[in-house]
Amino acid sequence: MKIIGRAILGAGIAAFCLSGCATREDVVPVPYMAHGGTQAGAGMTVALNVTDARTTDRTKISNKTNAYGMEMAAIRADRDVTIIVREALETELKSRGFAIGSGGANTSLAINRFYGTFQSHMFSGDALGDVKFHVSVISPGGATAYDREIDGSGIEPGIQLASGKNAAAALSDGMGKAFDVLFADPNFLAALKSSGAGQITSSGAGS
Repeated sequence: MKIIGRAILGAGIAAFCLSGCATREDVVPVPYMAHGGTQAGAGMTVALNVTDARTTDRTKISNKTNAYGMEMAAIRADRDVTIIVREALETELKSRGFAIGSGGANTSLAINRFYGTFQSHMFSGDALGDVKFHVSVISPGGATAYDREIDGSGIEPGIQLASGKNAAAALSDGMGKAFDVLFADPNFLAALKSSGAGQITSSGAGS
């Protein structure tokens, strides 16, 4: 009976901790560090266009939850989500040798989902990041060279608070996993190379 009682008490403590300051909004950065890869785009430029295609939760990236799992105060990013995603994609491209600018392959990314949730366990919880992108590459002539839906399921495990910081970490992980899938697709890199990615010369002019 003592063991059961302790387990119930522990679950109650975990639920209390996860609820945190559930009635106060969080405004947080969503940091990102490039995973990197081979220098597949050395000397080439890519033009980027990132748009927000979300149909729900456009003003927030998550909600805090109380001890019963009910949504409470909003969690918002400190910058526009399109800027966050664009800069993350730029870091991945640059880490592979690509430069960002006009005159190259026209790459478009639509953000279909960018939202974090919380899942509680007996003594802790997890922050989960649901990231969905639609990526396309268009040739200078207007033909579609690449078109794919990309999903990334992020996680920040073993958390004690349903906080903005933990939601942001899970979303950053989700972005990284989505970009891992994208850059692991040989068709994506082939589309960038075959769709007019401008070669950078020593004078900076495209060829």
